[in-house]
Amino acid sequence: MKKSLWKDGNFVRFFTANMLSNFGNWFDFVAVLILFRYTWKADPIVIALIPVMYAIPSILLGQFAGVFVDRRDKVKVLIYSDWIRAILTIALILTTSPLFALPVLLLRNTVGVVSLPAQQGLMRRIVDEEDIMKAVTINGSLFQLVKVVGPLLGGAVAGLLSANASIALNAFSFVLSGVILMKITVKKEEHLIEEEFRSMKGAGFFESWKEGWYIVFQSRILTASILFGVVSTLVIQMIDAQFVTLFSEVFPNDEEITGFVIAAIGGGSLLVVLLLNKMDGIKRYGWYFGVGSFLIGLMTFGMGFLGEYQVLVLAISLALVGGIGNGIIFTAVHYLIQKEPPKEAIGRVSGIVDSTLSILFIAGPLLGGVLIEQVGVLAAFKVIGISLSVIGLTGILFQRGLWKQKEKETFQQKTKQSVNA
Repeated sequence: MKKSLWKDGNFVRFFTANMLSNFGNWFDFVAVLILFRYTWKADPIVIALIPVMYAIPSILLGQFAGVFVDRRDKVKVLIYSDWIRAILTIALILTTSPLFALPVLLLRNTVGVVSLPAQQGLMRRIVDEEDIMKAVTINGSLFQLVKVVGPLLGGAVAGLLSANASIALNAFSFVLSGVILMKITVKKEEHLIEEEFRSMKGAGFFESWKEGWYIVFQSRILTASILFGVVSTLVIQMIDAQFVTLFSEVFPNDEEITGFVIAAIGGGSLLVVLLLNKMDGIKRYGWYFGVGSFLIGLMTFGMGFLGEYQVLVLAISLALVGGIGNGIIFTAVHYLIQKEPPKEAIGRVSGIVDSTLSILFIAGPLLGGVLIEQVGVLAAFKVIGISLSVIGLTGILFQRGLWKQKEKETFQQKTKQSVNA
């Protein structure tokens, strides 16, 4: 009988370190918002710059971070990233105004931009091939759980103690995460693979970056998934930041409803990720991306009718449906990054996906704001909901053509030939 992942010391240490890092970040994000608004009385325009400080490093450096990670010891990259961010988090506590805090946030997130590709690359090197789906869904469950619980606890700690107390907890979590990562051992043969990759002819930094894009374009599955993800993510981001606008109009006297709905979305995502843990893998990506987008579209379209049916249970139910769609897409994306590229290129492919989608986290909300100004928030939710549903149905109906699979061995041979060219 095969050993459970929970009995694999390497995976448990990886999971624990990842949990500390993510949980601390959610504590931190809420605390920073409270610090800016309640302590420093910052203007809404200044507060709007906070998510920009989180997005810019991924947009500008995400792809190059992937190249850097693929050419380095991933465990060491994660350790140093955690510890440097701990120092910068302490520096954030010592700042006295948004003028100093924003650059610190930008610098800290710049250091952290290597974390996602390093985590993706490391997971493939400590988990057996047949356990990748389980590892992805377990890690995805963690992400969805901290997304629900983290902001609630972070806000509670900030309210009971102070915003700086929550930020200090994040600094401690970074330090502890790095200490735990020191105990991870990578398989010996994987070190040999990395050495071989670094010694290949023409494997300079720029050449490695080009090779990452070559890998994406040579794989029909990766290309179709990224293009589909770009279109759907852009539309999703048009309303993602506008839930508070919607509920302030529909439920003007119930400020807490926004938090309930966001928690319900996270709960739906967590539920479906846990269910997908029972599967061995994904064969038809179009079904996952298509169904996920359709369910998010159904949620968005339904919320456009809350002006006529001001029922809290309806809003929560729709949020659960959208959360299920979000969990399906989340699992498919992370499994795709783990399974489709060659092991030595996971960091670069992860960086390409992260930087491409991060651009949409800025463009989407701006377009959504313009649309709401033109047609109103309820009509905007209906239009965007229909658009997402159509995108989802397209993925389902044309999955065989869009995600046409190639023989994996042939793809890997082409990739190796291009590296040696």
